[in-house]
Amino acid sequence: MTADPPHSASRAPRFSLTVVGEIRVDIRVRLDSLRFGEIDTDQLRYSPVQITPAGVALGLARQAVRYFDRVELIARIGRDEFTETILAELAELGIECRLTFVEGASTGRVLVVRDSAPRDGVRLMVSEPLSDAQVLSPADVRTASRAVASADVLFLTGYELLYPRSAEAVHEAAAIARSHGTLVCLDMVPHDIHLRLDSRLLLSTLRLADIVVGEAGTLASLVGETCASPAHLLPHLDRALDDHPVWLIRSGSGNVSRSTIYRHGLIHHDYATGYQAASDPMGFGDRLTARELHWLLSCLPLAGRSAQGSSPRKVSRKRSRVANVP
Repeated sequence: MTADPPHSASRAPRFSLTVVGEIRVDIRVRLDSLRFGEIDTDQLRYSPVQITPAGVALGLARQAVRYFDRVELIARIGRDEFTETILAELAELGIECRLTFVEGASTGRVLVVRDSAPRDGVRLMVSEPLSDAQVLSPADVRTASRAVASADVLFLTGYELLYPRSAEAVHEAAAIARSHGTLVCLDMVPHDIHLRLDSRLLLSTLRLADIVVGEAGTLASLVGETCASPAHLLPHLDRALDDHPVWLIRSGSGNVSRSTIYRHGLIHHDYATGYQAASDPMGFGDRLTARELHWLLSCLPLAGRSAQGSSPRKVSRKRSRVANVP
């Protein structure tokens, strides 16, 4: 492969990214001297508690501003004590917001407890279930359709597939993207999504995507394989999706120390991501995904799956086509 590796992706080319998904509030605690496996009775521990805006969509957008000229975020949030904190962070990051505010509803909260295992620790995540009022809707996406149509990449997450209404919103966003030549990237989270959704439904949704991000173990389970080696998985992924998206496969330590970038007949590049040498592993996976998306746009002849057959590189032509999108 002649292109530089993703480590050295330059920010010079001007691309835009639109992210669709959840904004939540994380309540984070790290236990510095306790492993979960050691707990067999009630414990009282003291540790700093961090409350921060979070969610997969916001996490990706937060990292993407390093690489993309414009980042927009489509989400639905409540009106509560965290609203102004969320808006302030989005403004500080320079993320353009396309938010639906739900009066009388709170922003979903997630309790994240990490034990003292090396690096990131083992995480226990307890998520507050969302009510219908808190879940993204197709109407939210249609209201922000210009942000989807004008982007070079649309980023979607599997979390939205867990609720019927937000799953419809994902399909709505993908349809708008496809009709305007916008590349569609789907992140296969949560990592046990193959246990939460019927595999046939999941595979049909993956056919909407030009780029799929997933851990090797998740993808192995999806195609019914026990071996999660990326090299072993590639022919099985080719058979599962014969329209051949680009696969960004995570493996190794922490399921992120190695990345395999693969598309049948176009690219097969496996490399060390630098995770083990990172001084701060928080957000590393999102940073890796944002960097690789920018690199793919910069270096490979990708085009969104639209009848118009546009290339994401032809930004000026793309902008002229979406002048009539609201």
